[in-house]
Amino acid sequence: MTNPKAGHMAAAGMSSSAEGLKDGDGLSSPSLTNPYEGIHGNGIIRMSDTAVGTALRNSIAASTPGFIETASSGVVTIHGGWCVLDGALYKFAGGPGSTQAITIGATGTANFNGSLPAVPSANSDVFVVVYICSDSGTTARIRYEMGTPVVPSLGTPLIPSGFLSDPSIGNTRSNHQSIVLAVLRYTMTGGAANVTASLNATPVLHDRRVFIRSSPIYLQHMTKGGITTGTGFHTSANAIDSHQDLAALYGGNEAGDLTDSEYGAIWQSHTPDSHSMLYYAASKTLGGTKAMHTHRLGPNEVSIVTADTSFTFDQANIWLVNPNGGSAHATLTPSGTFPPGHVIEIRNISTSGSYNTVFNAKTDNASAADINIANGKYARFAYDGTSWHLLILQA
Repeated sequence: MTNPKAGHMAAAGMSSSAEGLKDGDGLSSPSLTNPYEGIHGNGIIRMSDTAVGTALRNSIAASTPGFIETASSGVVTIHGGWCVLDGALYKFAGGPGSTQAITIGATGTANFNGSLPAVPSANSDVFVVVYICSDSGTTARIRYEMGTPVVPSLGTPLIPSGFLSDPSIGNTRSNHQSIVLAVLRYTMTGGAANVTASLNATPVLHDRRVFIRSSPIYLQHMTKGGITTGTGFHTSANAIDSHQDLAALYGGNEAGDLTDSEYGAIWQSHTPDSHSMLYYAASKTLGGTKAMHTHRLGPNEVSIVTADTSFTFDQANIWLVNPNGGSAHATLTPSGTFPPGHVIEIRNISTSGSYNTVFNAKTDNASAADINIANGKYARFAYDGTSWHLLILQA
């Protein structure tokens, strides 16, 4: 897409009455506050960012989400889209392909925040901020706020600031965050009948949208080794495959505090077998005690063996065992720490002979015992944080 800073800086692609923050321009607060919103994760999601074939792929102008068009009598038209506010996904202005018109200065509407200024006695300039809020009681979640008119020869009008801390009027909503779409600078005709009638038809438009990019997410390998795929990069010793490893990246007095926190974490590293793996660390309470556990999110891994095998939680979770390819029963043995809820699947793929695949688990409330999986049969087991349990054994 066109660089999203264009609206804040050069106003590239905007109408002739649009301004950006260039040399000699005045600095408006949304040019500072809106990028902070983007850093915080608030902003407009552009579906065209990931739709390479769309005609508007490289545009941030007309028909793109959040773009504002102006008309006479204070009417502004907002093009719809999707946005994120404080972690929640919202559709605004009817969503992509739709528009929502509002009238600046109209009384009795749900779109207005603050107090309408009095019509000035002399021609004055005023700033209007148009933004998105979380309140569905606001038409299409679009709201605006007006500043105080000032005669240009006497000073510069100030941009209103209520949208920064009170976007829903009186903080009556739980979500107090907002995204500015644009700042409009109107000239108000002195002595007009009302605010709307006083507004000139062609305000100066300062586009202040912030676009966030949520897809795709690129995950590098976290490793205790180097940054290339040479010797030692994907070795078992260099895998960061536990929350303890993640917290202890820097060790000693610089060790992190993830293990004793309420946070979860997702990252990519590698397995002891040098395969890429996505890990998830989360806390869980078992028997009244809360502890952090590390889970493997995927991908599933299949391993084919013929003899006794010991495995860790981030190695294969699907086992195809051919004990008759060896010389005895083949026992699978979990090694190390497994997270609650971990599931493994085992199938004895031998087609002849008398050797079984063996796994030790509980079949009921009794003590665990060896479970024999005969030729051609399948079994599934789950770990409860203390013991392994049989879920299914094919007869």
